[in-house]
Amino acid sequence: QESGRETPSSTRASSVNGTDDEKASHGGPAEAHLKSENDKLKIALAQSSSNVKKWETELQTLRESNARLTTALQESAASIEHWKKQFSACKEENDQLRSKIEELEEQCNEINKEKERNAQLSRRLQELETELQDKELELEELRKQGEIIPQLMSECESVSQQLQAAEKKNKDLEEKVRTLRTEVEESKHRQTNLKTELKNFLDVLDGKIDELHDFRQGLSKLGVDN
Repeated sequence: QESGRETPSSTRASSVNGTDDEKASHGGPAEAHLKSENDKLKIALAQSSSNVKKWETELQTLRESNARLTTALQESAASIEHWKKQFSACKEENDQLRSKIEELEEQCNEINKEKERNAQLSRRLQELETELQDKELELEELRKQGEIIPQLMSECESVSQQLQAAEKKNKDLEEKVRTLRTEVEESKHRQTNLKTELKNFLDVLDGKIDELHDFRQGLSKLGVDN
């Protein structure tokens, strides 16, 4: 295409020195050969100038791309460093949560032991209540005997003494029952508090696990993008 175009220099050369046919008729083969070489040099020079401009454009594009890549690389490195710090903080917090879980597991063991003690106290309470009922029946029987045989004063005195002893023992048993019931209620209250604390901690732990999961997903996405 370049060879088919007529440059201004060739036009001026034709206007001054005549046409190519005229020069060929006057100058001979040597001059025609020089003109041909001159035309080739002009075409090569035009192509070289065009290539230089194209190369300069490509070089500028490469420089801009390199600058963008350098900026992106710096931002990526800063982001990776930020995520590393974030991951380290999450790991430290996770370790603390694990320690807290171990403490709560120990507390759960204490709760189980407390439940066992409560069960023992409940069984003992039932035994005492049964014994109390037996004593009440015995006391009622003694009262009946005191009413049925009023003429036997000596036996009544003995029965009266037994009744007093039984009543005293009954009061002692009632006091024990009240004490055991108080202990059971206190134990249930402690157990309820421990359950509430454990539930609150588990709720916090679920939130932290979700945050750690989101962080891992972000870290995985960052690794894929890089």
